[in-house]
Amino acid sequence: MTAGLPSSRLRRSRVEDGLPMLSAGRHHWPRREVCLMEYTALLAGERRSDHPRCTDPVVAAIARAVNDYSSDAARQRLAVVASDLASTNGGGDPARHVVARRCLLTALPYATGDRKRVLVIALLGLDRAAAGGKAGSGVNSLTLDSELALVGAQRELADASAWIGDMTVGVGEHRRRGLPYAVEMAVATIADEADQPEADEVMHRLLVDCVRDYRAIAAGSDPVHRPTVRSGRSPWSSSEQSREGGDR
Repeated sequence: MTAGLPSSRLRRSRVEDGLPMLSAGRHHWPRREVCLMEYTALLAGERRSDHPRCTDPVVAAIARAVNDYSSDAARQRLAVVASDLASTNGGGDPARHVVARRCLLTALPYATGDRKRVLVIALLGLDRAAAGGKAGSGVNSLTLDSELALVGAQRELADASAWIGDMTVGVGEHRRRGLPYAVEMAVATIADEADQPEADEVMHRLLVDCVRDYRAIAAGSDPVHRPTVRSGRSPWSSSEQSREGGDR
């Protein structure tokens, strides 16, 4: 375990394990430290970059955010995810929408005030784009999971639907700009609003779950319908229970 180790001992332990010392932000040679996505690029045989071609841009945005918002000790646990990130691509918009929705649904229970309104807007825009729409409030496009997440947030939903109803955003533009912004805001919300060590643990599990879901869809399988946070905070509790009940 690396938690609680002084920084000098932590660096030594990483060298002994043959793993890099991950740090926040982008880095340039000759620095030895790398962020998670730079390490992923190196594993994939690409030039050093935090935007490697081997990883879907939306998943890479999640990984960069988790890397940057994690504590120094917790960040080192992310290195083992790089090997999967190095081949997490090819899932297209269906996979991108699933992982972005997971990020938003995981973050919403932690959000308050303006940040909550922004996340609700992002969720409406996501479900609208996933349904192929580019105009309208998006309320009629909400998935069951999204509807459950918004129970008790009627005011934010009304504000968000009025705001997004005045905007026309094509599916392609939403993919390029909306999805990366949404997932980064979701991770930032968890980092800022959750207590430690919960924030680090939730961000780590969120990244692992998103990579798993994306790779499953890219391989032609269904993603695992299970919340990242299995507690009273989870907006998926009711839908998960109904699915499990139906499987018995």
